[in-house]
Amino acid sequence: MANPVRTLRELHYLYIPKPSGRTVAHCLDLDIVTAANDIDEAEKRLDLLVTIHIEAALAVGNYAALNMDAPPKYWKAFNDAFRNGRTRGPKNPLQIRVPEVVPMDQRLSSIDILAATAETAMAA
Repeated sequence: MANPVRTLRELHYLYIPKPSGRTVAHCLDLDIVTAANDIDEAEKRLDLLVTIHIEAALAVGNYAALNMDAPPKYWKAFNDAFRNGRTRGPKNPLQIRVPEVVPMDQRLSSIDILAATAETAMAA
């Protein structure tokens, strides 16, 4: 039987500047999105949402919630930004508390983040 959960060794964040001056932050691996008035606040909000999402999914055994990719156009924007050197980092890994129901020796895990900034605002 195939493993129903992919291994999250790293996450990909895409920051999208908007004409209003706000920044949208998108975790492409989990298709989680938030926004804030600046990139640092958007990143903090996204870190919190991603951490809560992963920890909650593990706690209740909802592993399907960890298999939600963003649409291809956002992955393309990330790859374009990354290739063109519009990276943000290095970023500290996220610290994830692993619940006791998950068979692991360690109760704390970390996931690396790759981050890039889109050149322009993207249509929804």
